[in-house]
Amino acid sequence: REHSYCYDSFDEKYQTLKFTRPKDCATCPLRDDSLCQKVFKIKCETDIRKYTFPARGSELWKKLYKERTAVERVNAYLKQFFQLNNVRHKTGRKAKLHFNLVTFIYNACKLAVDRMNVRLQLQNNAA
Repeated sequence: REHSYCYDSFDEKYQTLKFTRPKDCATCPLRDDSLCQKVFKIKCETDIRKYTFPARGSELWKKLYKERTAVERVNAYLKQFFQLNNVRHKTGRKAKLHFNLVTFIYNACKLAVDRMNVRLQLQNNAA
């Protein structure tokens, strides 16, 4: 049975990803064969989309992916409820000002809601 190599680390000097043989291969009869390497390194330049740092599936990658999906959710919310995809300004400065105002209003609303929720929780705990 075949097992996938596990991501180990990233070498900044050579821009390579290091993968090691999984622990399941300890009892494999092919582990000493030349086909099954203990460490496998691949340069990120071979395929930039496929071999990225941090490697897909690693803890750091999952953390960054969560942040990215949160940003995408906010962008979709702003496009839907603040009409950011219908901005009709002829200059980039006006469009940027419009975007900054919308994000300021969004952040102010979220801050106000968070503060109200804290007050409600304090009132409920006191009662």
